[in-house]
Amino acid sequence: MSLRDRTNTTWDVVIVGSGPAGSATAITLAKYGQRVLLVEKQRSPSFKLGESLPPTSIGLVKHFLGDPDGPEQQLPGLFSTAGNVSLWASEQADIADFFFTPTGHGLCIDRLAFDEALRANAVAAGATLLKGVSLQSCARIADGSFNWQLTLISDAEMRQDRARYLVDCSGRQALVARTLGVPTLDHDDRLFAYAQWFSCAGGDDDRYTRIEAAPDGWWYSNRLPGSDGGETRRLVVFHSDKDLPAARLAASRQGFDQLLDGSTHIAPLLKARGYQPCGTIRGAAANGQRLRDFCGDGWIAVGDAAQAYDPLSSQGIDKALRTASHAGHMIHYALTESPRSSAELGSGNTYIHQYDEQQRQHWQAYLSQRDHYYGIQPRWSDQPFWRRRRQSARI
Repeated sequence: MSLRDRTNTTWDVVIVGSGPAGSATAITLAKYGQRVLLVEKQRSPSFKLGESLPPTSIGLVKHFLGDPDGPEQQLPGLFSTAGNVSLWASEQADIADFFFTPTGHGLCIDRLAFDEALRANAVAAGATLLKGVSLQSCARIADGSFNWQLTLISDAEMRQDRARYLVDCSGRQALVARTLGVPTLDHDDRLFAYAQWFSCAGGDDDRYTRIEAAPDGWWYSNRLPGSDGGETRRLVVFHSDKDLPAARLAASRQGFDQLLDGSTHIAPLLKARGYQPCGTIRGAAANGQRLRDFCGDGWIAVGDAAQAYDPLSSQGIDKALRTASHAGHMIHYALTESPRSSAELGSGNTYIHQYDEQQRQHWQAYLSQRDHYYGIQPRWSDQPFWRRRRQSARI
């Protein structure tokens, strides 16, 4: 990489990571006229777990992407869901029907299409998007003109950019925070998700998100938006602690099928509609974790980079969009009213302090909700997965 490969561009805000949190933060700031650079490590992501959104989250989707029910909208990656069916506290199915909510439905999201739509809206709002670019380093500038000197690298070049403010939206890896030496706290949570996609040639009119407790963890399943070659797709995910024997089983096709056969209503649903597994089993961390510090002088973490939740909370995308909107507003107010010194843009800043306090409140609320839901599942209390959660619960 030669010096002529380098550029020196100045930005108000550089956002590392262009998932829902990064794109929503960029949309919020760009609409205020801030000069925003959105940096995405992957050129074309190929794997994202689908996710369900409750009716209360639809307003957020409308805010950032438009009305999914509007006749002028053809939003990709969205599928209306009718409610939740869970076998949790007992062997009897508990049905939560969204028909009786103000919107009348929830949403299931194809993450690849959804994330790309958010990125496109960020660019349309005025943000600059760089794909296939990674943050190599960040250093504070002593001259006081701009707070950060950033080195960004790709396959083709190295570039150096300056920014008044730096936002970590890099997900669970928390790349910016890690670069700055801020540790991640996970409280010894080892939850891991093992995902298998299924397809069938026939139709599937089931529009319920399905959750089912099992001796060594719990299951999630949802029909996915769109189709592949005329086939209907469904996602099935098994959650267990990564060090348990069931988790090692779930990592292989044979073991996954063995565990799935023991489910009460997900396996029968798949068989009744002729579903067959397709593709390979994918794994992803699903543990709850948070940064020790959510922000500092001239930087802030948003979305999963700040705090990531056990998916039982069903708050992943909702949290990402909601906290991104709040962070974007607070950063804009701080940049508008404060000098360019990074010390004036730290956690002591009135607006940044508000964000920091809200993040701490969100974490405590998440812990209470997580402990409650795990605590009301009384079966298999002698099994390691459930015993661990009962021991750590604060109920």
